[in-house]
Amino acid sequence: MDNGILIVCFDINSKQEENQVIKEEDSEKLMENPNRIFNAFLSNHKKLTQYEKSQINVSELNYKFVLKLKEETLFQIRIINDLSFIHDISLNANAYLIFMNLEDQKAREKLENLIKYMLESCCSVDIKTYIIGMYKDYILEKFNKEKIENLTGENYLNCEYFEIKFNDNENHFCLYEFILNKNYGDKKLYPKKIEEFKFYEILEKIIIETYENKEEVKFNPIKRKFVDISKAGRGEGDIAMSGAGCNIL
Repeated sequence: MDNGILIVCFDINSKQEENQVIKEEDSEKLMENPNRIFNAFLSNHKKLTQYEKSQINVSELNYKFVLKLKEETLFQIRIINDLSFIHDISLNANAYLIFMNLEDQKAREKLENLIKYMLESCCSVDIKTYIIGMYKDYILEKFNKEKIENLTGENYLNCEYFEIKFNDNENHFCLYEFILNKNYGDKKLYPKKIEEFKFYEILEKIIIETYENKEEVKFNPIKRKFVDISKAGRGEGDIAMSGAGCNIL
């Protein structure tokens, strides 16, 4: 294995000033809290190997695991919850990830502050940013498709935006299990359209797509294998999970 894949996940509720205090016990309960999301996600994916969770420092939490894709690949999800200074690790990211609560009145202001931080502190124009807008009951009008598109477009983010109803207890089609086990699931059940994806399927898609972008491959669900981009361009990878540009879904 090489140095693997690094996804930096910025907590949208991060403190932004040195003297700001956020109660961790309150933050952990929030729907969009990345620590809670990845705890649930990884505990439900038993096929991950060499799983390890570690507190790097007071403002950085790291999840590490190995996926067997085209080959065994080390993944690290680094969660950052302090925007009062530049984190060196964010400069080495293969992708950025943000969860936002579409029912939170202050979410737009938080997202604007986070985007400003990324533009000033990270290589956010070059590195792809994934934003997952989450809701349980409703979406505030200020977060409609056009307004989110304008916000990301005005800042020239290389981004992909997902809007998804969140359910802690959803049964999802495990994309990784489908890749790993040729006997898992009917190929017809594979979610071909992004509108068919559930929350944890979106999260798997982002993880796998980050690998695809780094390794210049695409997963072909019909043949259940990864193919080189050059071959995919000749038709082998036409039905794949990869996307490009800023997609508002």
